[in-house]
Amino acid sequence: MTADVSAAPTLRDLLQVGLTVPDGAAANLDRSVSWAHITEMRDPSRYLRGGEVVCTVGISLQTPQDCRTFADALAAAGAAGVCFGIGDGHDAVPPALLERCGRLDLPVLIASPSVPFARVSRFVAEYELGAEIAVARATNALVPELLSALRRHASARELLDTAGRLLNCYFLLGTTDVDESAVSVDVPGVGTLGWVGSGDQPEPPLLDLIARFVRATQAQQDVEAALARERVGQLLSLVERRMLLPDALSQLLDWPGFAAGTLTCSAWPAGAGALLSMAIPAALVGDAPDLCLMLTTDPLDASDELSLPSGHSASVPLTEIGSAIGQARIALDLARRRGRRVGPEHLSTLDSLLEQLPLAQLAPFRQQLIDPLTEVDRRRGTQHVLTLRAFLAANGSLSETSRNLYLHTNTVRHRLGRITEITGRDPLNHADLTAFSIGLQATDRASDA
Repeated sequence: MTADVSAAPTLRDLLQVGLTVPDGAAANLDRSVSWAHITEMRDPSRYLRGGEVVCTVGISLQTPQDCRTFADALAAAGAAGVCFGIGDGHDAVPPALLERCGRLDLPVLIASPSVPFARVSRFVAEYELGAEIAVARATNALVPELLSALRRHASARELLDTAGRLLNCYFLLGTTDVDESAVSVDVPGVGTLGWVGSGDQPEPPLLDLIARFVRATQAQQDVEAALARERVGQLLSLVERRMLLPDALSQLLDWPGFAAGTLTCSAWPAGAGALLSMAIPAALVGDAPDLCLMLTTDPLDASDELSLPSGHSASVPLTEIGSAIGQARIALDLARRRGRRVGPEHLSTLDSLLEQLPLAQLAPFRQQLIDPLTEVDRRRGTQHVLTLRAFLAANGSLSETSRNLYLHTNTVRHRLGRITEITGRDPLNHADLTAFSIGLQATDRASDA
């Protein structure tokens, strides 16, 4: 289940992202790569620590002597190899660079215009973070299924069987059956949770997550507490629909938090009530049919997320708790798409507004502004969409875009001019740039749908 992070990626592994080897060039592709370093300096050696694959489009490599200086500097610094991007500064790897790298036994890989250096950097970074990524992916697969098991009032054994099917192992729960030499975790009041199986053992964070759900199955056996959460959920839903005045909550529910000057509402996936009650005992937790609502006297820290998507309102007086519930519900919808916590500070952005609109309303921006650029990039191997994204990320700064893409400013300006020719809209115009931003948002949402 977990990734092997005992070794760094090799140059050969980088072929998976689309890099190629020059024709006829012998290369030692089994060299380990410590990092991907992007540069346009002739001598970047003072920034290297050894083992890097050095990415360049060769803007500073215009003469044979430039190429020799560059290769000598990389070899002296112990670089693993060169990743040369063609299509911007050069249409092919300069022969002088290939010749010098061959003499120094410095492997050269080629990145075509369709393979941005960011893809290389991301591959190296994700390889190094393989275990963390594996845990995140397993968590994303586990949480919805375990929440569904809680909503069905599954037993601890049934919940563990669900987790075992997803992780290809079998979980043990008790006081005598668990091998103490294996990865295990104590579940207060229940015993020790461990696993058996032929594959890789689950990471400790995953066992901790499953243990919290096991405890929640025990808490659900408290029928009185479960009924109390359902009653709270019903009353909060009535307040949200303006069928009950917020002030009535303090008369119908015995919760000391109502005496506070302000309250914060958070919304969580349905079935999370028992988990939240255990994690935050001072909160008022309500189970509604479609979600779980929680009131607290103070905003929650990100550490209280329990690996669940959650939406959080701003702090409001009790009289405005109905609007706070609606705000938290919207934030939860965004959190489910993003897979993380969304607070009130995230709701006042263009991205959050667009995420709340139906995809059909955004389709014209994608069809008229982004699809034509994507088609040209596909046919000609250009990078108009990549340049547009970088220009937006740089807040419309030509110089910053040039630095981030390792291009000359005139090259960026030329690409933006071509975007205007293709679409009829000018990225240097603020209104048109906003339209392009909406088009890219629609493109990303459509690809995720």
